[in-house]
Amino acid sequence: MISSPVTLLLVFLSTLLVLLFIHSERAAFAKRARRHVGARQAVHRTPTPRVGGLAIAVGILSGALLSGDDLFAALLWSVLPIFVVGLLEDLGPDTPPALRLGVASLSAVLAIFVLGVYIHRLDLAAADWLLGIPLVAMGFSVFASAGMTHAMNLVDGLNGLSSAVVITIMGAFGYVAWSYGHADLLFMSLTVCTAFLGFMCVNFPHGKIFLGDAGAYSVGHLIAWNAILLLNREPEVSAWGILLILLWPVLDTVFAMTRRLVAGHSVSQPDRLHYHHVLMRLVLLATPKSVGLERANPLGSALTWPLVAAPSALGVLLIADAGKAIAGVVLFCALYVVTYHALVRRAVKFRNILG
Repeated sequence: MISSPVTLLLVFLSTLLVLLFIHSERAAFAKRARRHVGARQAVHRTPTPRVGGLAIAVGILSGALLSGDDLFAALLWSVLPIFVVGLLEDLGPDTPPALRLGVASLSAVLAIFVLGVYIHRLDLAAADWLLGIPLVAMGFSVFASAGMTHAMNLVDGLNGLSSAVVITIMGAFGYVAWSYGHADLLFMSLTVCTAFLGFMCVNFPHGKIFLGDAGAYSVGHLIAWNAILLLNREPEVSAWGILLILLWPVLDTVFAMTRRLVAGHSVSQPDRLHYHHVLMRLVLLATPKSVGLERANPLGSALTWPLVAAPSALGVLLIADAGKAIAGVVLFCALYVVTYHALVRRAVKFRNILG
């Protein structure tokens, strides 16, 4: 068997090779992405290839094949439906949100079937009693998996941001897996991180290629089931510690849905009011006009990275302490809401001063 460092190097190189091919055919792929420039949530002005997920898929698949790990292969098989639907969205006409949600749920059902695991506890007495009923536990697992799948798509809003989120979360999961002696889950996490490091080379800072729905949905599914596998294997691992590691995309999604409902909008209606969008607007308002959107985009992304990493780092520290992890979740939720509104007020103040 090829050693793990060599395998990871091949993952990185295979990801870059596909990205170079996409870049060489940039005009053709960009033409298919032209309709996305005018999207409500778009923060770019030129058509850009949205098929970075293809390169990520090749990189991760090469790692799974070279490792010969049946668990890794089974998990990737369950990704296939949502990857295909995401790729159709990237290359063809818009697909209905309900269809994408349904297919994400199908991928979750397949994961339950091939992995034989699901969320069986939340470290809360009443919830754990309900999750003792297998059908309830499976239904909740499908809900959580589909939710994380779509959360990763929503957080993919600025150059390098989705990569930073994935590397942070999977890096944290990899450390937890290493701490408890799960070499297969550690390798899986490292493979995903390595593929996204390759993608980062073309996505940050200039956004030459975007991740796209195929990449965002697929990695959301992988993240969800890495979390579920850890929770099933280790009784000492707290569900709330896992949630802390995942907190940024989960919180960003729940807050966005709540914000849209309060405003009387559909929860599936995209906008440019996510936390990272507000940070980018502050960069635009607080810097000379010469900075422009092309520079404000990666700067806003980089400013978000520490905010993504903080709860994940705390989740690793509190992974075996449910009580303190619950307190950490509550604390970061409060900080998110308070700082978001403070940033919005500051953005309005800047805009008023600048006229």
